[in-house]
Amino acid sequence: MTWVAWRVQRPQLLAAIGAVVILGIWLSATGLAMGHSQTWKYWTDGEVYVLYALPGVLGLVLGASLLAGEMDHCTHRLAWTQSITRTRWLAFKLLVAGIVAAGMATALTVLLEWWTGAVSLAASTDSGGFSGIRIQPSGFDLTGLVVVGYTVFAFMLGSALGAVIRHPGWAFASGVPVFVFCRVVVQDWLRPHLVTAATYASLTGFSSKAVENGWVLNSGFVPAGRTSPAPGQTWSTGPSTLYRSCSISSQAQTNAGQAHCAVVAHIHYVFQFQPESHYWALQGAETAIFLGMALLLLGVTVIAVRKWTA
Repeated sequence: MTWVAWRVQRPQLLAAIGAVVILGIWLSATGLAMGHSQTWKYWTDGEVYVLYALPGVLGLVLGASLLAGEMDHCTHRLAWTQSITRTRWLAFKLLVAGIVAAGMATALTVLLEWWTGAVSLAASTDSGGFSGIRIQPSGFDLTGLVVVGYTVFAFMLGSALGAVIRHPGWAFASGVPVFVFCRVVVQDWLRPHLVTAATYASLTGFSSKAVENGWVLNSGFVPAGRTSPAPGQTWSTGPSTLYRSCSISSQAQTNAGQAHCAVVAHIHYVFQFQPESHYWALQGAETAIFLGMALLLLGVTVIAVRKWTA
């Protein structure tokens, strides 16, 4: 049964493996053969954004054709006439393709960990010590456990849509906006709050090294004694006007003068951020979210296949 599952899915699996191999060669060339400065150039020029889409595309391609392809060609009927239950048939198909998808995602994670390490080294050289690439959203989505989580979720999303829609092309097309929506919701709305953010306060608005190497969520003037805006205020509409009026009237151009204005106005500048030390906690929490959604989609897939007519 494992051999049959491999033969049926072999074209898609080999194509996906080939794409990962080609990507590995490109990452090796930009990260090693061309040097760290060239790696930083690829990152800052925006060509790296193709990597953000890869886990989703990889998982959806494998998942959308997994069951919908069988229904499209009616080959599932042959399997069900060989004394093989639907549950066993589905389990083997998901297991074989799922292991390959997770394996490729793991290999991709190792490559990206090394590649972003080269980017971080180049960044620290070009910017005088900045090294917090991985905690930033641009680096967070390419490293750690989440790459595997994204791929497994995309794979189960494609499988579930394929089992419901029963056409590979439409399953893939429907999965793309759903996957993007889930990624955006988790990154922009949930991730900042998965782990309690750290705060750093100063009178002049100058940050610390921890803030510079972290992921800044919010920053601005807030009343003294608070680490967040007062009721009715926001980070952008806080008491900064008091500080500006003092600074203009006293012509404060030095750090001491700026600090004096902040004291007079009873305000201070607060940074709310996720430090580098929160990286693995955020990785674990976000991966758990996507794996949890993948389990829900597995249930949808099982229910949908059981409703298929033989």
